[in-house]
Amino acid sequence: MNASARPVVVVTETLSQRALDYLREHVEVRKIAMEDVERHIADADALIVRTYTQVRPPLLDQAKKLKVVGRAGVALENIDVPACRQRGIEVVHTPEANTLAVVDYTTRMMIEMNRRFWPLAGHVPPEEFHKIRKQAFGRFLSSCTLGIVGCGRIGSRVGRIAAAMGMTVLYNDIKPIRLDYPAQAVDKPTLYARSDIVTIHVPMTDLTRKFINAGSLAQFKDGAQFINAARGQCVDSAALADALRAGRLSAAVIDCHDPEPPPPDYPLFHLGDKQGNVILTPHAAARVPEAMERMSDVVYDIVAILSGQVPKFPAQPDAWGGGE
Repeated sequence: MNASARPVVVVTETLSQRALDYLREHVEVRKIAMEDVERHIADADALIVRTYTQVRPPLLDQAKKLKVVGRAGVALENIDVPACRQRGIEVVHTPEANTLAVVDYTTRMMIEMNRRFWPLAGHVPPEEFHKIRKQAFGRFLSSCTLGIVGCGRIGSRVGRIAAAMGMTVLYNDIKPIRLDYPAQAVDKPTLYARSDIVTIHVPMTDLTRKFINAGSLAQFKDGAQFINAARGQCVDSAALADALRAGRLSAAVIDCHDPEPPPPDYPLFHLGDKQGNVILTPHAAARVPEAMERMSDVVYDIVAILSGQVPKFPAQPDAWGGGE
């Protein structure tokens, strides 16, 4: 790059110091508050965002120089990918950054729902010790069937772990999937009806918006458990709350919510207060330092594109870009 005319890269959300240092070696970096993006976008050759900066046509119409939008993360629902491509703007992201973190989370939560323990905080009398001990409950995961909706980078690895634990694995995906462990491809109604645990690992698209709803939940096996570490918009939270309250589902773990943060009247709040059968986490499945660091690797594709090179991780043609 010509040092006398360095490209301008606008950064609206968090990047690691290592990534910022790399950018500054190659470009002019403008680290701004998310709400100020409209004031800086006209001068930007590149824009780097994370989860909350919305990249939609009104903003893109002001971006006269923009060549690339980078998402430091996996999902792309905050970026209108088709609108970018129509304007000749590339979109890149880090689809592999948080894979193992979400696999770890999902595996842990399958175990948590089925092997719950009450901590021994300190010395207790013998009778209390035996009372606590008798409260432990659970079942072998090897006796369970796991249903995976979305068997890509994350879902396929969750399935491999489940198969290694002796679970029966069913999966559903919109694309043909080749797996190197025992698993059966089925349609969604069959997956719901036969699975003891259903976990979803799908992107947010027009097809997946609230696809877990009253109708699909009615097809679930009685007493099934549900995990969502994908996207909150994929689940009708009110319908899920109704299914849990009615006992149709026996447990749920929800990491992703709609909206975020959830409002005070969020239907899933307090459902697990007594039984402990509903676990809510604050969109934290990927919050492992190594995964967060890898999300910042989007800077390498940003610099590549600004240097006239081919990016490693462009958004796929079917990436969702619908206005939210």
